[in-house]
Amino acid sequence: MKSTVKFGSFLRKEMDDYLTLRENRGHRAKKERHIFVSLDKYLQGIGLHEQELVPRIVDGWLTSLSSERNINTVNVYIAHYTQFAKYLRSFGHIVFVPEKSVGNRNYAPYIFHTDELFALVKAADAIVVSSTEKHRHNAVCFAVMIRMLAGCGFRLNEVRLLKTRDVDLDRGIVHVKTAKGDRDRLVPMHESLTEVLEIFARSGIPKTDGWFFSTINGMPVPYSWIRDRFNKCLGYIGISKPELAKHSRNICLHCLRHSYAVAAFRKLDIDGIDLYSEIPILSTYMGHENLYGTEHYLHMTVENSRDILFRMEEFNKGLFPEVLE
Repeated sequence: MKSTVKFGSFLRKEMDDYLTLRENRGHRAKKERHIFVSLDKYLQGIGLHEQELVPRIVDGWLTSLSSERNINTVNVYIAHYTQFAKYLRSFGHIVFVPEKSVGNRNYAPYIFHTDELFALVKAADAIVVSSTEKHRHNAVCFAVMIRMLAGCGFRLNEVRLLKTRDVDLDRGIVHVKTAKGDRDRLVPMHESLTEVLEIFARSGIPKTDGWFFSTINGMPVPYSWIRDRFNKCLGYIGISKPELAKHSRNICLHCLRHSYAVAAFRKLDIDGIDLYSEIPILSTYMGHENLYGTEHYLHMTVENSRDILFRMEEFNKGLFPEVLE
C-alpha cells in the first residue's frame, strides 16, 4: 500500500499487511489508517515490545483517545480495532478486545420545524448578500447546500464532496456514491430544489470534471467554513445552543438530516399512510444500513407531533381495564 505514513511499533508489519488486505477487498483502508497511526504511536510511546496486547495496554490507548474525541468516535476506533484484533488472533497473537463505550443515551437531536427551516434558508441567503467578494463564492455554495440538506436529508459530506457528473438535472436525481458503509444510492429531488440546482449550475461554480461545490481554488468547501456559517445562521434566527459537557453532541448540521426524516414521517401520517409500511422506502432513500436506523425516527416523530400523541391516547382508551382501588 502506498502511503507516506510508516508504522514504527512492534506491530508495524501486521498493521501494513492488514490494511493492504482491507484495501484489496475493496475497503477504503486509507481512511482507516489514521486509527492505526494512533495505536501505533501509543505503542511506541509506552515502549512496548511484547507480542501481545493485554487489557492494560488497550485500555490505556482508549483512555488517551477519550480525552480528545467524543464517545461515538471512540466507538468507531474500537470497531476497527476489533477487526484488526481478530486478524491478529488468526496468527496466534494474544489480543484483548474491549467492549464498546456507552454513549449518552439521553441525546436528542434538535428537530427543526418548517418555519425554522425557511428562516434558516433565508439566513443563508442573507450571508450571500452580506459576504465580501472574497467569500461570496463559498456563501453561494452554502446557501444551496442548506437547501439540499433540509430538502433531501443528505449527510453533509454527501453534498460537500458531490461530483458534478453525479448530478442529473434533467431527471432531478443525485447519485450518491461510496457514502457511509460504501453504499451508493439514487436520491430524487423535488422540482423546486432541482430548479435551484439548475440556476446554481449556470453560475459556473460547479466544475464539469470536478466538484459540484468548490472553492475558487477548485477544492471542496471546507467543513469548518460550512459549520461556522451554519452556527451564524442559528444566531440570526434566534436558536441558541445549550451549554453541554465537553464533546457532547449539540445542534449541528446533521440535525437537518434528522429533521428531514421526522418531517417525512409527519407528512405520511397526515396523508393517512401507514408509517411502518414506508420504513423500507425511506431507509433506502436516506441510505441507512438497516431498517432500525429509520425506525428510530418514528419515535422522534411522535415526540415532536402533539396531534399524533393525542390520537394514540384516544386509540389506547379502553384497551386496558381500569384498576379499581
